[in-house]
Parts: sequence; C-alpha cells; structure tokens
Amino acid sequence: MSRRLPVYLLLDASESMVGPPLKSVEEGVKLMLRTLAKNPYALETVHVSVISFAAGAQVLTPLTELQDVRLPPLSVRPGTAMGTALRLCRDCMARDVVRTTPERKGDYRPLVFLLTDGEPTDAWRGPASELRGMHPRPAVTALGCGDEADFACLTEIADAVLSLRDVSPEGMERLFSWVSASVAVSSRQLDSGEGADPWTVNLEKAPLMEGLRLVKYDDAPRRPARPRVFIHGTCRKTGGKYLVVYRADPGSDLYFSAGTYPLPDDFYSDGKAAGPQADGSLLRGRASCPYCGNDGMVFCRVCKTSYCWDPEDESDAYHCTGCGRSFELSSDGSFDVPGSQG
Repeated sequence: MSRRLPVYLLLDASESMVGPPLKSVEEGVKLMLRTLAKNPYALETVHVSVISFAAGAQVLTPLTELQDVRLPPLSVRPGTAMGTALRLCRDCMARDVVRTTPERKGDYRPLVFLLTDGEPTDAWRGPASELRGMHPRPAVTALGCGDEADFACLTEIADAVLSLRDVSPEGMERLFSWVSASVAVSSRQLDSGEGADPWTVNLEKAPLMEGLRLVKYDDAPRRPARPRVFIHGTCRKTGGKYLVVYRADPGSDLYFSAGTYPLPDDFYSDGKAAGPQADGSLLRGRASCPYCGNDGMVFCRVCKTSYCWDPEDESDAYHCTGCGRSFELSSDGSFDVPGSQG
C-alpha cells in the first residue's frame, strides 16, 4: 500500500452560510477536486474526507481516493459546533491514518482545512488541543470568511489562518484555488522527497491570491461589536420556513435586512439552537417571504412565532399561525424577537 496524504475539509454549514455562500463552498470543493485530479502527484497520494458542521457535525465523505470523492449537497442547520467538528476529525484521523512503525512507513502528515464564517457555539479549546496532540500531528489551516469570523479563536486552533472578506462565488473560487495549490505543493514535495513536513514551505510555494491574507494572533481582525441577527419566519400561506438575516448599521442602533432565504424542510431535525433575542423595534427593511412574496414580518408575543405579512393588507385583525389567537397590529414599544445562533 502506497503512502497517502490525508486531507480533511471541515466545512461550516451553519445558517449564517445560507444561500450563495454555501453554494459557493460546494462549487469550490468541486473545483478543488477537479484541479487536483489533473495533478499526477496529487492523484497518486491525496485522499480526501469532508466533514460538515452546524448544530452537530457529520462525515459527508469518509477518507477516499481523490478520483473517487463525491460531495453530497451541503444542508444548512442552526448553530456552529466547531468543537464537535474538531473532535470528529480527530476520531476519523485516529481510525483512518496509518502510523509509521519499525516495519512500515505510514501515511504522510494529514492536512486539515477548517472553513467558517462565524464563531463557535460549543466548547472548542479541548477538542483543538486533542487534535494538536495527535501523532502524526496534523497541519491545520483555518479559512475565515467574511467579517464575522472569530479570527482570535482560529489563530488558537490553526497553524495558519487566512482571511477572505469577499464571500462571493468569485472569492470562494480564489480561496479553493489556493487550497488546491497548497495540497498540490504538498503532494509534489512528498513525491520528490523534500521532507517529512512539507507544510513548513507550503504558504511560500502556494502564494496568496487576490483577496486572501495571512492572519496572526496579534493582528486578528476584531469581530463587529454587534453581530448579525437571524430571525426564523414562517410563511402564512404555505407554512414554509425561512431565515431573515439582519446586519447592524454602523451609524446607529438599527439593524437592516440583508436577505431572506428558504430553509430545508428538515431544518429543525437537530433541534433549535436558540441565540440572543433581538429588539424588534430596531429591525428595519423588507423581510420578503421567499415563498409568497409578502414584504413584511409580524411577531406573536404569545407563542413567539414570526411569520410573513402583507403590508398592503388593510385588515387590522390577524390570526397567528402558531397559536391561532387573533390580535391587532401595533408598532408601539419595543419587544424581543427570539433569534438564532447563526
């Protein structure tokens, strides 16, 4: 059996990645696999495993030869269980990676790429320490996407941290092109026998592309003082679930809608991940329902249900889709809307 270069991709599939970002990650991974498949060194040595994490973590693809990897669709969920993903990665490596013994040479040092756009919602320091304590010790690179990633946390977890502010499809393509180049450099060095620890020169041999920058602990970007707000809505007409994302306005206390996205039917299969409550009086902008097109959202203070509303409807009596109670619309005073962890 030839020596393998194990590559583990840990992908954030939390609800903050809903919509284009998650789709761009899927396309980026596919681009990476296609690119590496054209490299004879990578094709000979690289094996890939894909782990996604949100409320929990799951192995989407066990460690598989490069040419045989198939990525199932990523499904968005609440929460960002980064610690759970690191521990699952450790468990997979303990099972998958062949160690060197006096009788044989084992696999090469594994490469781990951790991609996230937010902060962990579970304990991560213990799992990170356990991962670093493995033998062979994996080389971990963290890929922080957007302005909300917790770079201070990532610099404690990873050997190298990259920042990508542009999470557009083009930005994600550049990011995964860099990952492809990094893995290709490692496999080429291993093939030429340049050393047992190729990662030490990887970042030099795979130069950063436009929009990517290395982050060190002392200059880790600070997260916004007021993070995004995520509100779960229900369509009054179809019952479909959707997510409304609000971003803080830097010039005021207000939050403005940054998009609405349908959620999968099984979104709550792992349970709800409750986050901080949002002051409904500070939320601004259209929260268009992706199912029926209603431009507004109302909130029942009794059963804590948010659902779409047609602002053009002049009726002043409404029935809550959650508890069935009738109520009158009112904009007086502030009220707390249950948020999600994102």
